[in-house]
Amino acid sequence: MSKKIFIFTLLFLITIPSALFGAESQELAADYIVRTQNEISADLAHLRKSIETALTDMKLSSSDVGNRIAELAILTEKSSEDMAAWGYTDEQRETHTQVLSQLRVAYVAYDSLLLQISNSNDEEIDASSLENIASPDINDSDGVRKEIRKVSRGIDVQLFYLKSKMDRLKLELSEVTELQKKLKEAEDGGEALELPRTHILRLELAKLNVALSRLQVQAQRKAFDANVSLIHRLRRKLSEMQDKLIFPREVLDVNLEKIQARVTELTNELTTSRKALDSANASLVRARAALGSADVSVLTNASANYMARSARVRYWENMVSLIGDEIELNREAQQVWRDRFKLFNDEASGEEIWKLRDSAQARINELQTQLESIRTLGNSILLQIETLHSQAAAEGLSVNIQQTILQAVENYEKIIADVFNRYESLIPNAAFLQQRLYNEANDNLSAVRLAEKVSSFSKETVMAFLNTELWQGEGYSVTISKLIIAIAVFLSSFFLSSLGSNWIKRRMINRFKASVTAANGVQRISFYILWVAFALIALNIVKIPLTAFAFMGGAFAVGMGFGMQNIFNNLISGFIVIFSRPFKVKDVVDVMGTQGTVTDIGSRSTTIKTFDGVDVILPNRYFLENNVTNWTKSDPRKREVLKVGVSYDCNSREIEKILLEVVKDHSQVLKNPAPFVIFRDFGDNSLDFEVYYWFDVNASSALKISSDMRHHIMAVFAREGINIPYPQRDIHIIEDKKGADDVKDA
Repeated sequence: MSKKIFIFTLLFLITIPSALFGAESQELAADYIVRTQNEISADLAHLRKSIETALTDMKLSSSDVGNRIAELAILTEKSSEDMAAWGYTDEQRETHTQVLSQLRVAYVAYDSLLLQISNSNDEEIDASSLENIASPDINDSDGVRKEIRKVSRGIDVQLFYLKSKMDRLKLELSEVTELQKKLKEAEDGGEALELPRTHILRLELAKLNVALSRLQVQAQRKAFDANVSLIHRLRRKLSEMQDKLIFPREVLDVNLEKIQARVTELTNELTTSRKALDSANASLVRARAALGSADVSVLTNASANYMARSARVRYWENMVSLIGDEIELNREAQQVWRDRFKLFNDEASGEEIWKLRDSAQARINELQTQLESIRTLGNSILLQIETLHSQAAAEGLSVNIQQTILQAVENYEKIIADVFNRYESLIPNAAFLQQRLYNEANDNLSAVRLAEKVSSFSKETVMAFLNTELWQGEGYSVTISKLIIAIAVFLSSFFLSSLGSNWIKRRMINRFKASVTAANGVQRISFYILWVAFALIALNIVKIPLTAFAFMGGAFAVGMGFGMQNIFNNLISGFIVIFSRPFKVKDVVDVMGTQGTVTDIGSRSTTIKTFDGVDVILPNRYFLENNVTNWTKSDPRKREVLKVGVSYDCNSREIEKILLEVVKDHSQVLKNPAPFVIFRDFGDNSLDFEVYYWFDVNASSALKISSDMRHHIMAVFAREGINIPYPQRDIHIIEDKKGADDVKDA
């Protein structure tokens, strides 16, 4: 399963819709190629020194690699005997054998790649058949464009491969560094390696992987550069062809005849496929009758046969649908060629050109949607294939049932190979034709034809519509044109008010050294003032007095009284907060259980970023109606306490000294006020101490500091042999004296 399904899936993944349906200008643009080449070159240059350092002692010529493969074969043969002599456990044997095997595989892969590179010639990709066209007609031009598109998609895949290999190379270099560091520490008398021989082999494997990745990058880079060079040559050829491009009637007739011949061939194929579908359906009906009322999910000969017949029916259903779509697309292509001929020979009117361009764009979008749907359906079939493979691999099935299930798998795989892969070529080719029609129609929209389209509408009708009177009053009238202008000016007032208020804010900060909070307050007030001013200017420009809106005054007042009371409440509260300054931006506050840093004080609401990284937006009235704790208003220092319990057999003064040293050593703990330690109490299970310290709320986190100190205390206690006791109870058993005397008398 795996190989076939992987190939089919890869076909879906590497097909990039944007490359198929994107504008031709994107296909011909070379900027991204140049940027990519520069990025790859810069990455390789940056890694070159690290690679050379990692491979200093590696012998990687073809003969050296061959010798090492032979040595590893001998090591593998005697590995069992060697590991027995070394006293390896079963788990260590498995690890060593696995590393040895991986090393041999990597050397064989490296040797194979060396041979492949040495056997490859240095010639660039052959495109002479396209570059040496003598008298280019429109078919030749389309051929060059298709080749450019094809090579561009290849470059996209190569780019993905190169980037993934570069990332892999960086990881492998870091692995080499880590393994070398551990080996050096062991050689210098540090912590001994558990399996030194295996570690050395693992280091050799890591270095070899670096060499292999570098070789793969170099080989792929060479192919990438060859494709880039080919793209440049094809573009130059296309540019030359454009100046002498021809599209005679003979070329159109030949194209139409070829397409018609294909339609006839497809029609015959459709008839045959429909007969096959009828036969498959009849076979499915018989399989269903044989199954009876049994559950299809229970694997039996009958249910497996039914699944195989269902898959066969689905294959022919998809095939019939494909052939029908292909016939329609070919007939559509005939019309596209006729339209392109009219455009090329200036036989289309301006109105026709607009319609051709718009319909081509709409059709391109439809084709893209269709291809995405087909890929989604293809993915679902791949999942179905995987499920059937799992069912066939289940234990306890007879050979006959397994073979029948595999017949169903084969039918589903044929859907991918015969139907969906055919769609992958068919739809992009149809989209290419539509894209050419769109581009050629766009190129033909000259100023004369544009004016022709505009003149198709009656100018008088348009002006009459714009001058339609909506309402009038004493000395004024409101028309559609005035209303449109007023709305445009009114909407632009938001942008102008924002520019003006932001200029005032910057002026206050830079010139008058005002605080950010005060500048924000003035900025918001000035925004509303400017906005109202621009709104009045907009009305004045179109000569609409405020009395024109008097009829809306009552409704507006009611809305102000009910629907907007909370908004104005928050606005007024915002101005009070801004000017009374109970807190400012970057202060740490606590409001109704919400703790965090103030990030923005707005006219309607204030934003607090909690210590969990969540932005909480609170209406400004909450700050006037509730208690607000400002941890950093006058002093950003905050005191914290850390409780520690130790066993009763410890020296309390020694514990106090250790805890004080731990808290003083922490970089985030303030030296002033000085930290101190209190012997709080004799607890039920321990001697209870409390460590008091101060830290800067703006610069540190209480949770992080206390966590760091607990780690440090644990380490120091472990080093000094100090125990942190578990909860304990002493139980005293009192003997029954009377019972004891009775026993004694007896």
